[in-house]
Amino acid sequence: MKKMNYKQKKEIITKLKPFWEKYRKVHSEFHKKMIKIEKEMNKKAKPKFKLEFFYCDGEYVGIGASDYARRKNFPLIHDTELEEK
Repeated sequence: MKKMNYKQKKEIITKLKPFWEKYRKVHSEFHKKMIKIEKEMNKKAKPKFKLEFFYCDGEYVGIGASDYARRKNFPLIHDTELEEK
């Protein structure tokens, strides 16, 4: 496959730009919802430290202390523990 030249790159960028804008909008809405859920979680769970959802390698993996220094006192609770029945 030949390397893309400048003109080809500009053309593909023009075609991809609307999809990037859609992605950014959805991602922003998702992030706002996640912040709202974290606030509700902290209000109802009343932990000693602020908690957050942990994201790693493209997925959420659990809940833990948002302050790095507090993680020894409140280690990550893994998604598998949260999904146990």
